Amino acid sequence: MDMDKIKQWIEMTQQYQNGRFWEMVFEDNPPGDALEDQPVRQAKQKQGSYPNTDIFLTDRDVILLLEIPGAIREDIALSVSGSRLTIKGVLQAPMINGVTVQTERKYGEFQRIIDLPEPTESKDIHARFENGLLIITYPRRYVREETILIR
Repeated sequence: MDMDKIKQWIEMTQQYQNGRFWEMVFEDNPPGDALEDQPVRQAKQKQGSYPNTDIFLTDRDVILLLEIPGAIREDIALSVSGSRLTIKGVLQAPMINGVTVQTERKYGEFQRIIDLPEPTESKDIHARFENGLLIITYPRRYVREETILIR
């Protein structure tokens, strides 16, 4: 067996012991790549998981909170189809003259499809954008439970 492959396997198992095994398996940089070759570090995020979203159910409403720091209301679009909410937008990068050392914030276009806990129509949705937080609410629809006859 090749010694380089053994060293690579040992390094991977050490990452597994540190709890980073699966991060390392799916990241773009294989073990042994020098960090010096990568001056800008980009935070990794699962595709389609931006913006971060919390969903709450109250007795009367469904409430969604979406974090979109740095966005402006005019750059965000919402659409709904049954129980699927689509959010699209653009985050403008700041115009700072200088060398970027690290970037963790997301810039550019984004889109996310959120499966809603209950279906709704666009006329029932109320959305407002405050301090980087998009707050979406719509009333719950209660449907009376019906018994089904089994034959």
